[in-house]
Formats: sequence, structure tokens, C-alpha cells
Amino acid sequence: MLFLGRIDFNDPAFWAVLIGWVMAVTLHELAHGVVAFWGGDYTIRERGGLTLNPLQYVDPFNSILIPVIFLAIGGIALPGGATFVRRDLLRSRGWDTAVSAAGPAMNLILFGLLAIPLLPAAGWIDINDPLNWTTAQRFVAASCFLQLFSVILNLIPIPPLDGFGMIAPYLQPELRDKLSTPPVSTALFFGYFMLILLTPFIYVVFAIMHAIMGERLFDISSYGWRSVLRGG
Repeated sequence: MLFLGRIDFNDPAFWAVLIGWVMAVTLHELAHGVVAFWGGDYTIRERGGLTLNPLQYVDPFNSILIPVIFLAIGGIALPGGATFVRRDLLRSRGWDTAVSAAGPAMNLILFGLLAIPLLPAAGWIDINDPLNWTTAQRFVAASCFLQLFSVILNLIPIPPLDGFGMIAPYLQPELRDKLSTPPVSTALFFGYFMLILLTPFIYVVFAIMHAIMGERLFDISSYGWRSVLRGG
């Protein structure tokens, strides 16, 4: 969550990160659609699920309701999206899992690409002089942090997250249907939301990110993210 009182809306890095996030969400949803098409859902092309138009992936829950909830408690949230897949047309449970995994995999690829210029060998960014980073450097560092952060949060097996979608094909149909439909799915997601908001769970996520990135990359990317939150 981004707290309204700490954000400088005149900061070009904030808008760059926001626009970059919308582009990343679009690529995330496109990845779901492409793998679904390969896996047997021939209808997804007809329904516009293979496009780079972000408006195609607007979803009432992820794009509107969740941001409104964050606004109601004093913050703003980055919007999400959704792609409807005819999973009954997929050729196997493996393809079903692959469709769900494709989105986080795209975010992981974006994380890797954004991490490259931040590595010491690139010589592009000076970790010892973060106050003088350019808007481009802050954008890349913050976006790198955000991509890996979103991957980890999204892999938790809670509906409607992709982590649940990856294991759902291997659950008993009765259990899968129960967990993925209201009121159980609503209660599970609300519980996850409260876990993030009210417990130290987020620091576990940061620890995992630190282990994946290493100290230097984590420090650079997390500073970039914090600088966007506080407007420089």
C-alpha cells in the first residue's frame, strides 16, 4: 500500500512507476492468455484476451474494488487485472497449471530484465549516492522491487491468486469448488488481506526478497521503492 500523505504526485518517478505497473499488469494478463491459447482455449482470441490493450483486462474486483478498499483506509493501491480463461477447454491439468503460472513468470522475467542495469557490472547506478539518482534510476530500481514483490505475494495459494490456480487442478473437485467460490473464497482473501495489513507477514516477504536478490540489489531496489513513496 502507498500512503497518500507520503506521496509527491508531482514526482515524475511516481507516475513512471504507475504507468510501468499498468504495462506490467498488461503483460502479466497477456501471458495468461497466450498460454491458455496454446493449451487449448481457442475462444480467448475471439474474446480479446490476446491484446496489449490494458482496458481489455480491467476487472471489477482487482482493478476497482481492491483499490477502493485501500483508498478507504487511507492509501492507494496499484490496480490489477484479470483474464477469463475457458479452463474446460485446456488439454490437461499441466496446461491448467501453466496458464496460472504464466502471469507470475512474466513478472519474474520483468524483474530479471530490470535487475540487469542495477548489477555492479553494469556500473549504471551508484549505491553510495542515492540522493542524486536520476528519475530513470529511481524508476528502474523501484519497478525491480515491485515486480519481485508482486510475484511472491501472488504465489500464495489463496483464491483468486495465481498460486491457488497453480495447485487447483490437483485438488478434489468438491474442495476446489468450495475454496474458489464465495463465501469461502471471499473469507480467505479477506484473511490474506488482513494478514498483510496487520501482521509482520510483510517482513517475511522482504526476507525472501533479500535472499533472492542478495544484499546489494535488495538495498538498491528497496531504496528506489521508498524514494518513490516519499517523493524523492
